[in-house]
Amino acid sequence: MLKTHSVQKDCDLIPMTSDDILDSIYEAAAFPDRWPIVLEKIAMFVGARGGNFIHSNASGVRTISSAAIEQETRRFAEDGWDRDNPRIGRLLTRAGHPGFLTDRDIFTEDEIRTLPVYRDFLTPSGGDSGAATVIQGSVHDAMVITMEVFPNPQTAFAAIPALNALRPHIARAVMIGSQIQAAQSESLLRAFERAGLSIALLGRAGQVIAATSGFARHFDELLRDGPGRLRLIDGEGDSRLGKALAGLERQDAGASVAIRDADQIGRAILHLVPARLDARDLFQNVWSFAILAHPDNHAIPGADVISALFDLTPAEARVARGIASGATLLELARQWNVSEETIKSQLKRIFVKTSTRRQSDLGMLIAGFGRG
Repeated sequence: MLKTHSVQKDCDLIPMTSDDILDSIYEAAAFPDRWPIVLEKIAMFVGARGGNFIHSNASGVRTISSAAIEQETRRFAEDGWDRDNPRIGRLLTRAGHPGFLTDRDIFTEDEIRTLPVYRDFLTPSGGDSGAATVIQGSVHDAMVITMEVFPNPQTAFAAIPALNALRPHIARAVMIGSQIQAAQSESLLRAFERAGLSIALLGRAGQVIAATSGFARHFDELLRDGPGRLRLIDGEGDSRLGKALAGLERQDAGASVAIRDADQIGRAILHLVPARLDARDLFQNVWSFAILAHPDNHAIPGADVISALFDLTPAEARVARGIASGATLLELARQWNVSEETIKSQLKRIFVKTSTRRQSDLGMLIAGFGRG
């Protein structure tokens, strides 16, 4: 037993030992959404304010933080310090070191006084005394575990033995977690394949990590795999997809984008669904699912379905359904006792949201999604 501390959680003072932390570490291997709590426990155990788990692989970089430093970590990224972070760069040069290192192990006092990231952000926020370690992954990836905001450099140095005692367990847990998540992603894709669904797993920037054969066969015809992110053949639709992917990260809300072919004919809908909580694959960096809905019948879906598919208002969805049913603008205006100009105004917004330009294209697109 290393020592005993207490964690303040849900207004109750809970005694904590190293065994409690080890249990939490191995639980996080199976349930990655628990890593923020694990980081919080470790930080309080060794006298830091909080911790970060930074995972980097070919799909990008993902950082999760304990609650106490989540805002500071977000502000660090928003201010651009994460784009060229000398702490991570210097730490990676010592990646072979089998333990935690403090800021003073990898930087001189003069560097800590003068480097912009310390001078302008870390030192003013009390974050210039930390400890971190690199854990090499099994599939060309790396994990950096950091303990942030110790009261002073001496406390950070004193925490190293306890952190090094936990490090082998953290390393085993992340390896187990990586293998579990990879197996789950593969199993998920196999299930999608059996169901005949066209789905791709997307990384943070919208890049395709993996896709079912039904999704992949639309590359070149409707879709392009990169560069940088999933793209559409249709330039206007691709612009909408780029905005939808950016909004997905900012708002964590889904979106739908209409897909047209090279002849500008509406062919399908691409639904973007954010990965949430345990569905968000920490180790494979899956941030969203792209679901390709391909028309296969001519039934007319209900207004509620149309609204969900294209992010239309209820009134716009009624107009879109009416157009798909063959009604004229004048007939729709009379049916709902509004002016024809009101219907035209709604139709303009519908064209924008569905990436269509003519009523005939809109009708064909809507009619193709009567069956889920």
